[in-house]
Amino acid sequence: MALAQRLGQAELEMQKAMLALDGNPAARTRLAEARGEYRAAEQQALRVLGAHAALEVIEQLKAGP
Repeated sequence: MALAQRLGQAELEMQKAMLALDGNPAARTRLAEARGEYRAAEQQALRVLGAHAALEVIEQLKAGP
């Protein structure tokens, strides 16, 4: 749940930064930071989802055929 909120917030901030993009350095910096946060949130979500998938495989192997 927290990851979904983080991703949603990062996406919202990125959209706001794109709308405010007017060519000045502060606007470009804001957009770069928002993109960085979105990438970080996305990577964290992928790691967590991968860990959950790996755990499911291990549990299936433990259960046997």
